[in-house]
Amino acid sequence: MSKFVESYMDFVFAVLITTTALAYTFWSMTDWPDTFELVPSAATVFIEDTQIPEEVTWSGDQVVAKLYRLSNENIPIEVNGRLFQSEADVIQHQNAVSLNARYAKSFVFTHTGRVSKIVFTQQ
Repeated sequence: MSKFVESYMDFVFAVLITTTALAYTFWSMTDWPDTFELVPSAATVFIEDTQIPEEVTWSGDQVVAKLYRLSNENIPIEVNGRLFQSEADVIQHQNAVSLNARYAKSFVFTHTGRVSKIVFTQQ
């Protein structure tokens, strides 16, 4: 009798595990589409976020760093009315840029559409 009870308990356990595995598989398959709707993707970001961002401001540190890249780009930079055209201008007058201030960036274009000057104005 003990062998019969042991076999019966093994059978019940196997049926229970199989039923649980099948139920979990079915439940997870029906739940996945709902889960993936919550994960942001490139398509959902473009669809849902249609607000135009506000103008990005630059910190004084970023403006000074941009001034030090002046020789790489060969485009004059004007900061609050002071024109920086060479590395000597940057070295002599970089203290005119307030590191704690925020600056708005704008461009001056030539008639051909090329950038002739970058202008930073303090906000």
